Amino acid sequence: MRFTVLVAAAICLCALAGCFEWKEDQNGKITSAGLPGIPLWTAKKPPPPQGLTDTGLTPDQASKVSGPVLVVPPDQQNQLPRYRYYETGQNNCQQDLAKLQAERGGSNSGGAEPYCTETPAAAAPPSKGNAFVF
Repeated sequence: MRFTVLVAAAICLCALAGCFEWKEDQNGKITSAGLPGIPLWTAKKPPPPQGLTDTGLTPDQASKVSGPVLVVPPDQQNQLPRYRYYETGQNNCQQDLAKLQAERGGSNSGGAEPYCTETPAAAAPPSKGNAFVF
């Protein structure tokens, strides 16, 4: 009887071996974990919105920045997204975006496309992870 229970438990564990998933925010903190589509654990509160001073800009520099921000998603060389902020009255986000897209079009590089956004921290998609447990 004991052997049968152990075999049944081993079969169940093997069936569930690849069914673990977690999600991370843009800072690498885990926000949920569990089965695909059914989180068993989620963070109690969402992370606070990231301000310009949280990105390394001084308050004086942050006061001079306005308009859309150019976001270049991570690629093979850079593991984190890059942000290009523009001073008030000198926002060239759309022109810089067009240049980047023209450069990427010639190289046929895969991955996410760069984009302009008013809220770069909120627009960053959460990353997903999977694990094989055996």
